[in-house]
Amino acid sequence: MNTSRRDFLKTLATGSTVSVLSMLTPIEAVFQEKLTNTFPNNKLPTKNDYTLSKGVKYLNHGSIGTIPKIVQEAHQNYLSVCESNPWFYMWSGEWDQPVQKVREKTADFLNADSDEISFPHNTTEVYNLLALGLPLSTNDEVLFCNLNHSGASIPFHIHSKKKGFKVKVFDIPTDNLASLNKQEILKLYDQNINSNTKLVVIPHIDNTFGLRQPVKEITELARSKGVKYISIDTAQTMGMISIDVKDLDIDVIGTSAHKWLQAPKGVSVAYFSKKIQSDLDPMWVTWGQERWKDSARKYEDYGTRNLPEVLTLGHAIDFQNMINEKDKNDYLKALWEHAQKLTKENPKTVWRSPTDWELSGSLFVVEIKNTKTSEFAKHVFETQGFVFRPFDAHSTIRISPNLFNTKAELDQLFSLIV
Repeated sequence: MNTSRRDFLKTLATGSTVSVLSMLTPIEAVFQEKLTNTFPNNKLPTKNDYTLSKGVKYLNHGSIGTIPKIVQEAHQNYLSVCESNPWFYMWSGEWDQPVQKVREKTADFLNADSDEISFPHNTTEVYNLLALGLPLSTNDEVLFCNLNHSGASIPFHIHSKKKGFKVKVFDIPTDNLASLNKQEILKLYDQNINSNTKLVVIPHIDNTFGLRQPVKEITELARSKGVKYISIDTAQTMGMISIDVKDLDIDVIGTSAHKWLQAPKGVSVAYFSKKIQSDLDPMWVTWGQERWKDSARKYEDYGTRNLPEVLTLGHAIDFQNMINEKDKNDYLKALWEHAQKLTKENPKTVWRSPTDWELSGSLFVVEIKNTKTSEFAKHVFETQGFVFRPFDAHSTIRISPNLFNTKAELDQLFSLIV
């Protein structure tokens, strides 16, 4: 199809009687054509598939991801449809079908059922919902480790004061993660789960040190000790690592789709198992919610939605599905291994993340000795265009490359650490 953006906008301008579905169909068709052209012979995406400014060397997907060109274009076209006639946006029932299609794509991506998928705004919203909506009482404990993101843990600390449940936080030592092994992690969970533990929240990969936790083994341990609810925070993994909710036997996933899923900001993905839905009350209550009492949609149906972002999420998942999972894993692992090699060769740097790929991912942390890393980050951005996350508290920088990043970029970055 040769439908251009100009032709598409002309269609909008002439069509007050055009249906929503007839306007969405060409967006889908153009996207699928461009998607096929983007991945000839199953190649990996390159920097040419994105719109980064010339000279920017972006190594910070753990904070904000980069959106592919073709996903951005689809997003702009959905915005144009929604603004072409606000009546379509507000009252047309025709939105249900395309949104349901996105829900089904998302469910397939996680090996879930479509009525277990909800579209919140971000991960923090999911954990506010859990803290408010779960039946947690005086004797119940919610278990976190010290590596959980505060966006997940703070809602429980706040609401525990009102509801009376307890929040327990245990430490995973971070001073020598390079030597940490799976059994040591499981031992810590075993020591801290007790008969009162009602919910365990696991950071799949944490944002500070990049430890990938053995979720399946932790879940098996927790279930054997009677834990009713288990959630994993996948903000740093969905889109980086394949996730199968049935295989992992978890109840809730929260993620931030603007990171590794490379979707627009302001929409995300949550999974709520059928089991937990019968216990978990919605955080938002509004008209029409009764329609979704048997579906995870009841956790999102709270008024006017950001439809362009929700629809574009489906295309972001399409983009991810075109990437061969083994090729992705092998490429990201190769970058991770190269960064370790560079760290060992540089006398000013120390590797502060795990050295076992099964306990790590494409988010890793390097200490720069005797350096205020925020100043270093500012300098190398202004002079060389590098973007990464500094942590002054540990004198570290967090590097989180994606598939368009290269070993040469890592070589250049480490050459600047002198």
